[in-house]
Amino acid sequence: MLNVLMMVSWYLPKDGVDHAGNFHYEQAMSLSKYCNIMIYYPYDRQVKQIGHGTEQGMEVWRSPYKLQNKVRNRLYMFQAMRQIVKSFHPDIIHAQVATEVGRFAIILGKIFRIPVMVTEHSTIEASGVLQFPLHQYADFVYGHSRYNACVSEDLTKKLSAVFPKYRFHTVYNGIIVPKTVDTSVRYRQEGCVNFALVASLYDREIKGIPTLLQVMHRMKREGLQARLHIVGDGVFRQEFEQMAVQLDVREECIFHGKAEKKKLYAILNQMDFLVSASKFESFGCTIAEAMILGKPVVCTKSGGPESFVSGHTGILVEKEDVDALYSGIREMISHFREYRSDAIKAYAARKFDIDGISREYLEIYRSIVEKK
Repeated sequence: MLNVLMMVSWYLPKDGVDHAGNFHYEQAMSLSKYCNIMIYYPYDRQVKQIGHGTEQGMEVWRSPYKLQNKVRNRLYMFQAMRQIVKSFHPDIIHAQVATEVGRFAIILGKIFRIPVMVTEHSTIEASGVLQFPLHQYADFVYGHSRYNACVSEDLTKKLSAVFPKYRFHTVYNGIIVPKTVDTSVRYRQEGCVNFALVASLYDREIKGIPTLLQVMHRMKREGLQARLHIVGDGVFRQEFEQMAVQLDVREECIFHGKAEKKKLYAILNQMDFLVSASKFESFGCTIAEAMILGKPVVCTKSGGPESFVSGHTGILVEKEDVDALYSGIREMISHFREYRSDAIKAYAARKFDIDGISREYLEIYRSIVEKK
């Protein structure tokens, strides 16, 4: 079996608390059926020394990181990689995000003579690849990577336009298809339409929550009975709750906070549909997760969703446009019962089933190692 080292730009905290959307861990666990896989997280701000151990069934290496200690950070990466190579003997390094861990993965790969491939998760807006010096970092990574994967067709197209010298390929994020969904707790409210938005509340504008709250205000003013379930937490949660109060929709907005995958699926399973109001998305994991559960979606044209949301799975609307989002949600409220849940499930499973994505990556790994 191949030995694959997955270098990640973000990861679970060492306490093992499960967070919705942690696709690095989920994908690595799925890949472990087909290859020997290990995760290396070089940006851990909580640990004080290089270390490794088994975390939730996955072998993980971590090294300390402090923004102000650039030289020491790089020394830790080299020391950690030297230990990993000695004990694990990676056949390939699979780096996640070019301008973050990818640039260091390429250098370490050259030092230790290990081929590197990159999966890009960041949009061109979030990654900053249109400006110096991140454009130069990305150019270096994509030019030396053996395979550049993007998590949506939109991202593949945009990066191909920015870096026409290099080839990019679409490999969607893998999504777990749940065998059962917990129904022991009731989340939806009766007598009204229930829909959800799932997001980390780390930014005021990116996920479009202010726009969505204005839509809720407008719907309430017109007498529509609806409940918005916001799943996720972050530094802007209190501000969004206050915004809901100011718009007189606090009772119509339910803030569930952070949710592990089991709770997230339970909430989504009880919703009538999902809304994504983002300014930009490289993929949209929660959109795919809702579709895996057979739920139709209303999504802004934020990049990733245009690759897989079609007429039989949901509605696409213009981003950063209150009227467009309002019209899309109103249309979905009128027609969500007409969508075929079984057809949405089948479509999503064909596209995003995590086992299928793992087998696709395995073939990529093999082709890279054979060329080496």
